[in-house]
Amino acid sequence: MFIKKRLMELFPPRWRNLWTEWQLRVLILLSLTSQIILVILGNRRKYISGPWIRLIVWSTYLLADSIAIMAVGIISNDIGEVYNDNGLVDTKYELITFWAAFSLLHLGGTDTITAYSLEDNELWKRHSLGVVIQAIATVYIWLTAWTSSRLSLLFALMFFVGLVKYCERVWVLFLASEKRFRDSIPDTPTNDSKIMEKCKLKLFEGYHLTTHQVFEVQVPDHSAGTTSNESNPHAYELLMAYSLHEMVKRLFADLILGFQDRDASREIFKRLSVQRAFNVIEIELGFIYDLLYTKAKAIYSPWGIARRIVGILIIFTVLVLFVTLKERHHHSKIDIIITLVLLVVALLLELYAFRELLLSDQTAHWLIKHEKPTFLPVINSTLRCKWHKRRRWSNSISQFSLLSFSLGKAPLPYYGILKMSGIDEMLEIQPYDIPQQDIPDIKYLIFCEIKDIRDWAEVSNYDTDLIALYGHRGGRTLERYKRGDLAWSVEKGFDQSILIWHLATEICYFQDYIKPDEIKTWIDGEGKRNPKDERSAIGLLRQRCNYLSRYMLYLLVRCPSMLPIGMGHIKFRDIYTEVGEFIEEHTGKSVGDEEEASKTLSKVKTDIMLTVGGKGRSNNLIFYACKLASSLGPGEEKWDIIKNVWLEMLGHAASQCKGRLHAQQLRRGGELLTHVWLLMAHFGLTDHFQISHSHAIAEVILR
Repeated sequence: MFIKKRLMELFPPRWRNLWTEWQLRVLILLSLTSQIILVILGNRRKYISGPWIRLIVWSTYLLADSIAIMAVGIISNDIGEVYNDNGLVDTKYELITFWAAFSLLHLGGTDTITAYSLEDNELWKRHSLGVVIQAIATVYIWLTAWTSSRLSLLFALMFFVGLVKYCERVWVLFLASEKRFRDSIPDTPTNDSKIMEKCKLKLFEGYHLTTHQVFEVQVPDHSAGTTSNESNPHAYELLMAYSLHEMVKRLFADLILGFQDRDASREIFKRLSVQRAFNVIEIELGFIYDLLYTKAKAIYSPWGIARRIVGILIIFTVLVLFVTLKERHHHSKIDIIITLVLLVVALLLELYAFRELLLSDQTAHWLIKHEKPTFLPVINSTLRCKWHKRRRWSNSISQFSLLSFSLGKAPLPYYGILKMSGIDEMLEIQPYDIPQQDIPDIKYLIFCEIKDIRDWAEVSNYDTDLIALYGHRGGRTLERYKRGDLAWSVEKGFDQSILIWHLATEICYFQDYIKPDEIKTWIDGEGKRNPKDERSAIGLLRQRCNYLSRYMLYLLVRCPSMLPIGMGHIKFRDIYTEVGEFIEEHTGKSVGDEEEASKTLSKVKTDIMLTVGGKGRSNNLIFYACKLASSLGPGEEKWDIIKNVWLEMLGHAASQCKGRLHAQQLRRGGELLTHVWLLMAHFGLTDHFQISHSHAIAEVILR
C-alpha cells in the first residue's frame, strides 16, 4: 500500500483524474483498433512472409482479448456508481455500460483469424469458460443498469450478436483442435476390405471368382465447363483441389490413405502442367489454412451465412435506432461519438467479412459445382479491387548463404543484452528471398524430378518405398553417376551433409562466377526461364543449384524442426564464426568477397588438413566441403550431380516432415518444402499409403 501511495504521488491529481475519465474510452477504442488490424492482416499472413506482419498480428492477437476483458472489468467495477442520489441510473453511466456488449462482440473475434498458431486451437476449453464468465459479467452489467429506455433494449440486441459470435469462435477452435480435426475425417477402407467387398458382390451375383479380379478407380473429370476466363482463371484447378481435399486433410492429420486416393491423385497430377499442379497445391493449402486458423468451418455453412446476414441486420437496426434516440442529449458528446464509431465500424467489419465470404474459393467452387458460374463475373467485378491481384501463398523461397554471412557478419550493438533477451539470433540471421522471376525455375525442376522419380519407381518396382527413393539423401544420384568416391559426403548426418554440400556448392559457384545480369533468358508458357546461349545455359544451371543449396541451408538454420532430428542448428552456430577466421588464416588478410574466399577454399590441401585435424568439428566440416568441391572435378557434369543431389535431399527432407509441422508453416506465408511434400504425396511418394498386402490380386484401371 505504501509503494502504491508513493507511486500515485508521482502523478499530479489532474493527470490522475484525466486517466480515470479516459481509461475506459481508451481501452474500448484500442479494442476496436485491434479488431480492425486482425480483420485486415489476419488472413493476409498466409501469403505475406515478412516478419513485420507476424509481429503485428501476434501482438494484436495477444492483446485483443486482454483489452476487451479489461474494459468489461472497469465497467463492472464502476457499476456501483451508476445510481444517482435519487436511486435512478445516472445518465452519465448508462451509455458507458452499453459498451460492455461491444467488448463481448470483440471477444468473438474476426472471421479472418481465430488462432495465431495451432496450439491456440487446443485452448478451446479455456475460451469456453471465458464465454460463460464474460456472458455472466455482461448480463450483470445489463441488469444493474437496466432502465425502460430504448438504450437497454439496444444493449440486449448487441449482447445477443456478441454472445453468438463468441460461441462461434469457441466452436471453431474446438473443431480445429488436433484430436477433433483427426476424428472428423472418416476412415479410409483398406485395400483388403475393398477387394473383399467386390468379391462378395460378385459371388452374390453368381460369378465364379479367381485370384485375378479387375476393379475400377474413378478419376474425376472436371474439364467440361471450366474453361478459363478473366473472372475465374483457375476453375479447373479449383475443382481438382476440392476433389482431393479429403486426401489432403488426411495428410495434414498424419492419417493413412487408401489405394484409391493414391491412384486417383497420381493420375490427375500426371495430366497437369507444372503451373497447374502448383496452382492446385496452393488452393489445397489455402483450404487447410482456413480450416485451422480461421472461422471457415462455421462460415461456409447455412448457419454461418444466416448468422452473418442476421448480424448485419441487427447491427444496422441498432445503429439506426441509436441515431434516432431522443435521450442522446443527456449523454456526453464524446461518449456518443465513440458509440457511433463502435456501431459503424462493427457494421463495416461485418460487411467486409461477408464480402470476403463471397470472394472466397469456397464460394467460387460452390457456384461452379452447381453450374452457376455466371455469378462469378458479377461478384468479382463489383467486390474485387481491380488493382488487387489474387494471391494464395507468399510465393517466397528464402535463401541463406554461409559464405556471404560469415564474411559480412558484423557484431550487433548491445549484443550482451540481446543475447540475454534471447533475440540475438533472430536479429543476427536474416535470410533473403529468390527473385520472383526465378521461382518458376525452381518449381519446374522440382516437378520434373518428382515425376521422373515416380516413373522410375514404377519401372523398378519400388512403388512407394521412400527409403529406396529418397532414403540415401543423394546417394542414389551418386550411384547413377558412378561417383561412389563421394558417397562419404551423404553418409554423414543429414545436417552435416547439408553444410558440406552447401559450402562445396558455394565454392564451385564462385570459382567460375557468371553474374546474374549476364544470363540471357526467355520465358516460355510455363513461366520457366530458358537460356538464349551456351554461356547462359551454364550460368542458369549454376544459379538454380545455388538457389537449392541456399534454401536447404535456410531450412537448417531457420526451420530445423522441419528437418530430420540432428544437431545442425548448433553446428551452424559454430561453423559460421570459424569460416571467416579459417579463410583469414590461409590468406593472411581479411576477405570480404565471396569470389576471393571461394578461390582460397578451393586451394586448401584437404588431405593434409584432415590427417592432422582442425581445431574442432566446425573446421572438419570446412575441410570436408573443400575436399568435396575439389573431388567434383572441373567438368560441367558436376552441376548435374549437384542439382540432383540437392533435389534428392529436398525430397528426403519433405518426406520426413510431419503434417502438423507443415501446417504450422502455413501461418508464416507457406514454405516451399510443404509444396514439395504435398506434390510428392499426389504422385504417391509418401509413407501415408500404408496398404496391407492381400492374397487377392487387383488390377487398377483408371478412367
